Amino acid sequence: MNAEYASKDSHRIILPELSRELTELLITAREPGLAVQINDLEIVARCSCGDEFCASFYTAPKPVGSYGPKHRNLELGPANGMIILDLVDDRIVHVEVLYRDDVRSKLAPLFA
Repeated sequence: MNAEYASKDSHRIILPELSRELTELLITAREPGLAVQINDLEIVARCSCGDEFCASFYTAPKPVGSYGPKHRNLELGPANGMIILDLVDDRIVHVEVLYRDDVRSKLAPLFA
């Protein structure tokens, strides 16, 4: 698989537990409009920071510069680690996942 881009549906197939967790967290956060996006997300690129604790990924092409004025962050409250969503116009464009080896180990093969 391409080192930068994963195939459509890889989020659901490779990370089904994270998909379920994100959906539940978004419903708890009273963000049902975002929760319905989860099953349609496509992992298009992995974060390139190189930090061992990072399992973040892009669900839209990474912008050149900032996301712009319609950007907001939504921090979720997972039982383990940290999850912060980057949203543009209420569309999930980046999923920041930190301190989650379970996610990192499943994401790594997509970009090997």
